[in-house]
Amino acid sequence: MTVWLNYRQAAKRVSRSRRTIRRWKARGMPMTFDDRGRRVVDEEVLLAWWRGRLLADPIHQARLKAKQKETQVEIDEEELPGRGDWRKDIDPEEGL
Repeated sequence: MTVWLNYRQAAKRVSRSRRTIRRWKARGMPMTFDDRGRRVVDEEVLLAWWRGRLLADPIHQARLKAKQKETQVEIDEEELPGRGDWRKDIDPEEGL
């Protein structure tokens, strides 16, 4: 089901100002009129534009990189299966 949002609702949905939504419309974001003559945008279209702006934002990219560094897990390659000295895992009594 299509959810239609006016400027105020759209701005609140993506945590931006109404002016930003108007700018996105001026730059080509498709909008239409509702039965009362107000401009409305499909929520899916709005979210697609919002994600596109985030991907283009250098500050957002820097925050993502910092977050990735914080959550990066150190992996000891010796403990990975098929790595390291495989002979230590074989019981000499048991054989191959």
